[in-house]
Amino acid sequence: MSLFAILVLAVSVSIDAFAVSVGGALSDRTGRKWRNALHAALFFGGFQVIMPLIGYFAATQLAGLVEVLDHWLAFVLLGIVGGKMIYEGVKGESGEAEAESGDGGECGADFFALKALFMPAVATSLDALAVGAGLAFARSPILLPAAAMGVVTAAASIVGVLLGRKLGKLAGERVMLMIGGTAIVLIGLKILLEHLTAA
Repeated sequence: MSLFAILVLAVSVSIDAFAVSVGGALSDRTGRKWRNALHAALFFGGFQVIMPLIGYFAATQLAGLVEVLDHWLAFVLLGIVGGKMIYEGVKGESGEAEAESGDGGECGADFFALKALFMPAVATSLDALAVGAGLAFARSPILLPAAAMGVVTAAASIVGVLLGRKLGKLAGERVMLMIGGTAIVLIGLKILLEHLTAA
């Protein structure tokens, strides 16, 4: 595989992580943009390295299963994450009162907390799992593509967080929660529809 092809592959699999990073940053109430950017880069970039390696080394067992289920899993996981954000935005004043009183408001809105990032990171890296399996069947090397996917996705995630922070200042907190949540749900729907129409 040429370096150009590897770069195109890396950019392609990073797009969903970039979009989810923007959506998460739109709803951020912590104000910790560099911590959020670092967490997003570590999780989204890290999973984009780990998942193709898993797919590659378990290709004969997992390839068929991944192709059947990856888009449904991504849709469900991103739907849960985005739906929770929409609910928090609609909930309104009760959520704002919790944040002011310190009763878990910040935690509930902390999209980039380590435990909260697990589901989005898995959902956005399922395609990379399938890519790893595909490279195994094509008898192509995996280490350089996996590293490239991780680095490009990490960089895209940082840019997404910083861009989302800037956009988030343009509207109120509740509106941004609903916009960010809707964007993440739509990303999941896009993944699902792309696979269903390609089938």
